[in-house]
Amino acid sequence: MREIDLHLPSILKDAAIQDLVARACAAEGLRVSLKGTLAKYPGSVHWHLKNGKQPGTLELTWWPPARRLWFKVAAGREADWVDESLGRLLERIERGL
Repeated sequence: MREIDLHLPSILKDAAIQDLVARACAAEGLRVSLKGTLAKYPGSVHWHLKNGKQPGTLELTWWPPARRLWFKVAAGREADWVDESLGRLLERIERGL
């Protein structure tokens, strides 16, 4: 398992961060296969991102109380597109901040 944190400026509001995530994922051509919350992180927004019908899942979590946004690649969910998209998503989101 790998986790990659993004650093956020404190001035961004919750809605702006979620909008930025949605726009970055759409620009990358990824679809949201799941959007929910994680029990371990109350109040979080957790996305599973997929690339068409290809295997692999990229996870992204926004936890407002800690102002933490991070990607996760779980064991068994790796795929070539995950690493390729992860780099571009990091750039898109950080550039949008």
